[in-house]
Amino acid sequence: MDYLDPRKQRAYKIRLMVGYFLTGCVLVLATLILVYGAYGYGINTKTGQIIENGLLFVGSQPGGAQIYLNGKLQSSTTSARFVLPAKKYTLTLKKAGYRSWQRSFILNAHAIERYDYPFLFPTQPRTFDLKDYDSLPALVTQTPDYHWLIVEQPASTSATVSFDEFDTSNLAAQPLVLNLPADLLTDADSSASTLKVVEWSSDNKHLLLEHDYAGGQEFIVFDRTDPTKSFNINKLFKINPTQVALRNKSVDQLYLYDGSAQTLQVADTTQNVLAPAFLKHVLAFKPYGDSLMTYVTDENMPSGQVQARIWNNGQTYPLYTFKAGTHYLINAAQYSGHWYYVAGSDTSRINIYEDPLSDIANPKIGKAIPVLGFDDLGATQASFSNNARFIGIEAAQTFAVYDFEAKQAYRYTVKQPLSGGQVSWMDGDRWIGQSGTSVFVFDYDYANPQMVTPSVYSGPAFFSANYQQMITFTAVPNSSGVTLERVDMRAGTDLPKNGAQ
Repeated sequence: MDYLDPRKQRAYKIRLMVGYFLTGCVLVLATLILVYGAYGYGINTKTGQIIENGLLFVGSQPGGAQIYLNGKLQSSTTSARFVLPAKKYTLTLKKAGYRSWQRSFILNAHAIERYDYPFLFPTQPRTFDLKDYDSLPALVTQTPDYHWLIVEQPASTSATVSFDEFDTSNLAAQPLVLNLPADLLTDADSSASTLKVVEWSSDNKHLLLEHDYAGGQEFIVFDRTDPTKSFNINKLFKINPTQVALRNKSVDQLYLYDGSAQTLQVADTTQNVLAPAFLKHVLAFKPYGDSLMTYVTDENMPSGQVQARIWNNGQTYPLYTFKAGTHYLINAAQYSGHWYYVAGSDTSRINIYEDPLSDIANPKIGKAIPVLGFDDLGATQASFSNNARFIGIEAAQTFAVYDFEAKQAYRYTVKQPLSGGQVSWMDGDRWIGQSGTSVFVFDYDYANPQMVTPSVYSGPAFFSANYQQMITFTAVPNSSGVTLERVDMRAGTDLPKNGAQ
């Protein structure tokens, strides 16, 4: 019997061991391939050389755009994932009816690059008239959720202040007319009477307004859902603040600032109670949430010097000491679990901080350490993008932008003249403003600058919540009048199939 033959048993065991060994080698090799593949390594099948790869994600709005890498059309459309050799690439996105989007970048070995933010603008956008106005409205604003657009009707001989409220999800519907109570404003029928937007509450119902008139200024809380519930802050608390801000983005409590006394107080509008000043020697302030604030003070500072401080639930921490200016830039936001702060003036270096309170509380550090600074003399704006990934600092045509995710800074000068001064963030990744007589848009790093559509409105254009509709003003020929216009951001196969507008 073969199984009793010692020689055959030995040969069988040898074959079995060799089989186990080869199987183990294959498993080890496969594991190594998977591990090294996960870390970005690959093999050139023609040369056998090891290739270091990176990972690229590409998306767009709208989706379904063709993807070109270094001019070569890829088989996938947006959204797509590519494992590519590390080197320099030019990414181009194209879709019928839309303008191309392009950006050059370097894909490093074992790195991940995400370009899921490209916005494709139509080549020839369709436009539709919404309403004509005798002159350009002085106040136009939009709720934080982009659902409601509020347009102040141009002044008439009447003291009544009226607004048109447009539903951006149904722009074909007629606007709802909202009237402020007749006795709400002081000297409302004066030619010097103007309303300015301060900020919206997070409930998308209440709008804080500043009313300037010949005799001074006052602050109004406008309730768009029930204008009769609107109230005058100055009259309610019998005080004339220089500045008002919402506490925790709610109208229940307000921060009242007296510029002459340089004090900050809290006003409770539910109880009609005005608390004593909790901060003094305040030159500028910016609140966040319920109990967090950045403010600038000259208290105990040398002549010509000021300090940005963080007020956190009653405790004060020094952030940055710098040269006094006429305009202070302070702001803060949360991104990816971290608090980011910016502080400086129009005459000083502007610093950016990551979790400065942690640095201050650390005994080994004991002070806030900036992650970056910009020497932007004359800066007029420091603002976070809508998703807080970027902080942008603007000084006329010059911009400085810092990307908190990629830890990368950009500096550039916008060549196109910016009308009306400042631009603002269109969304989480691009700026919007006006250049000449057109809506002007460019990416955070000044890639893809483009004129989108004619406009006579010096502020930013407005959008529906899904960004499929842009809203702006165009001139009425041979007239001082303007037309509120809807601009369709869709084109080609993305347009409604039934011919609807």
